Amino acid sequence: MTQIKKLAGQTAYYGISSILARVLNFLLLPIWTDRLAREEYGAATEVYGYLALLLILYTFGMETAFFRFSKKSTSQKVYHSSASAVLLVALVLSSLIALNADGLAAYLGNNVQPRYVTYLAAILFIDAAIAIPFAKLRLGEKALRFALIKTTVVSITIILNLLLLVIFPDILNGKYLTSLQPAVARIYESSDLIGYIFFANLAANMCYIPLLWPEISRLRLRIDWITFKPMLIYAFPLFIMGLAGMFNEQGYAILFEYVFPGNDELSATGALGVFSSTVKLSVIMMLGIQAFRYAAEPFFFNHADNKQAPALFARIMHYFVVFNVVILVAVTLNTPLISAIFIQSENYKEALYVLPVLLLAKLFYGIYVNLSVWFKLKDKTIFGSYFASAGALITLAGNLLLIPILGFLGSALTTLACYLTMCFLCYRSGRKHFPIPYKFSPLLIHLLIAASLILLTWQFDIENNLINYGSGLLITLVYAGVVFWFEWRKLNYKTEEV
Repeated sequence: MTQIKKLAGQTAYYGISSILARVLNFLLLPIWTDRLAREEYGAATEVYGYLALLLILYTFGMETAFFRFSKKSTSQKVYHSSASAVLLVALVLSSLIALNADGLAAYLGNNVQPRYVTYLAAILFIDAAIAIPFAKLRLGEKALRFALIKTTVVSITIILNLLLLVIFPDILNGKYLTSLQPAVARIYESSDLIGYIFFANLAANMCYIPLLWPEISRLRLRIDWITFKPMLIYAFPLFIMGLAGMFNEQGYAILFEYVFPGNDELSATGALGVFSSTVKLSVIMMLGIQAFRYAAEPFFFNHADNKQAPALFARIMHYFVVFNVVILVAVTLNTPLISAIFIQSENYKEALYVLPVLLLAKLFYGIYVNLSVWFKLKDKTIFGSYFASAGALITLAGNLLLIPILGFLGSALTTLACYLTMCFLCYRSGRKHFPIPYKFSPLLIHLLIAASLILLTWQFDIENNLINYGSGLLITLVYAGVVFWFEWRKLNYKTEEV
């Protein structure tokens, strides 16, 4: 019980950073859906899809390898070797991208300018450079500092987006502060909104350097091969797993434009912008999952030798799923209110009907995060690459086959099928190598009750928005209260120390 409460405390800190970061990040959604055309938002989504995949290439599994080997060698050698290797790879790759910016911009199309590609090369380099210093914070369980740094940088990103996409254009259009028009006109090009999105990202990311300077300044650029070689062997399957996993998450952004049956009213790029806004809302489910992942990965490694670890991990899975089923109900029942706040234009709401499917898919992704503990602890990370690759094949085939037929729903169902398959494969293999006594029957009951509540609520179509919003919030509060009261009582009955 004590260890679960400790993990909950760590998750809360990471959750604060994730929640605040995501809440602040959600402020970008109303800005982008208000200021960008659907085609512009779609183009930005596609570019960021490639960026997410490339970042996996830059870090090549070294974060998890750093956690795994910090006990098996001196921590300083592990830190210097992993961080130095990531920096070297990042320098080479970013240089290649920057030198070939013209050709890459032409390949991406959608009016992507070479300077955007240069921005992305710099963003990727910084993100890679801070990966191991951030991992060092997590290993040291400095969750509060981690949260403060993450939240600070995201806040700066939001401020810069407001300045560059809202305030400066409004000044040029004479809405306010007209005395500043000449100065703004000299430094600002109002027709280049996508470029300013990337510039804001880069400028904010540069703030990581001074904020993480204590960790960065202690880094020595050297690679101890004896220390690094087993790390590299361990990390390679994680790299494959990460690349496939990121494709599972961002593959739609790369494939959507090529297979969506666009028409005169909605182009394929515009459809990507519409679908991306709904995917953005589904990220609400990822708040707890992301916070849990940051806290749980070092936690699982630190308690791997505990004889009661399997029972502990099973109970962690239970509470994790229960919490996220409540989130699924909350978001689904309050979609009208949430979309009214975060999606400013009706042009972006055409895909909201697939949001429950996307939320369920994210839930199964979180279950997979829990299930995946066995192959990380047993140094069988190659299995993770198998599972993620199977998911990537489903993501590729599903999007190619279903989007032309079902449109938005086809991509959402593909995501759900991907994570369901990964969960099944991981659980089946884990029973052989690291048996954990998961109890899925109570979780299935929670899920069925949640689905029944959602379907029942959907039967009542209330036209009055205020009543609709209020009833959604009330039902959510009652449901959450009943669930947590029931689970809290069960938790208090189990007083044994784990």
